Amino acid sequence: MNFRQLRYFVKVVECGNVTRASEVLHVAQPAVSQQIRNLEGELGMLLLERSAQGVTPTAAGRTLHRHALQILREADRTRDLLVQDAENPRGKVAVGFPSSTARLIGIPLARAVRDRYPGIVLELIEMPSADLQAAVASGRADLAVVVDAVQMHGIRTEHLLSEALYLIAWPAFDLPSEPIGVAELARMPMILPSAPNSIRARVEWALREHGLACNVLFEASSTALLFAGVMAGLGVTVLPWSAAHVELDERRLKLARVEHRGFRRELSLCSRDTALHSHAAVKVEAVVVELVKAAGGRGEWAVRSE
Repeated sequence: MNFRQLRYFVKVVECGNVTRASEVLHVAQPAVSQQIRNLEGELGMLLLERSAQGVTPTAAGRTLHRHALQILREADRTRDLLVQDAENPRGKVAVGFPSSTARLIGIPLARAVRDRYPGIVLELIEMPSADLQAAVASGRADLAVVVDAVQMHGIRTEHLLSEALYLIAWPAFDLPSEPIGVAELARMPMILPSAPNSIRARVEWALREHGLACNVLFEASSTALLFAGVMAGLGVTVLPWSAAHVELDERRLKLARVEHRGFRRELSLCSRDTALHSHAAVKVEAVVVELVKAAGGRGEWAVRSE
């Protein structure tokens, strides 16, 4: 049996007449009669007593009528809930970020979701990029902006932008206006993220490729400590523009481009491709993409095409 048969049957019982029911349903009378006969054939029992005065339900018909009303009410309620959820999504959505991207996108995302979708509860998760794909795979995060994402079974990956990495220094530090070379970078006192770290690995690889070593003054496990050391004039560091955009805008830090292909990395948005996504997660994903694309069009965040 299907919803059409049940709707036709309920209307025929309510009207007590097939012809009158067909008029209310705006369906040809033979089509209504055929659906009722099909229903009776599928159930293997008589549902309506026919007479010149109209139709009346049998005992089985009265039972079906009672349950059909409940089934159709639940179907209508489900449809209404789905429409409401699509227009006004509700639920919790967890989004993971590396710390640099979180500084730039996190609060704008929270503000946009609050303003557009008040029924969504947003959770922002900041963790090392190496852990973000695993967080999505395990369900800890619904979405994550991942640096240099790798192919992983069950994970869908959408490329967002190529992110430039810069030499970050304090305002009085003598930085040339032109991009600096790797040899010049090797002579500078450096404050680098504690290993293992993808940025540190890129810096060391670039220098090692030229037979050079890092002049590491000290290591720090957080961006805040890196900035504190740089602003104290102890050394320079390497970070994306997104991590330092506030301090750069306030002229508490300055940057220079490094001439080496390794000073860029790829940002992607990862989500599970084996799970059903809620409307809330779909809406938040669209906002993340929108914000990243908008921010990538200004400042020094994205690597520019030559």
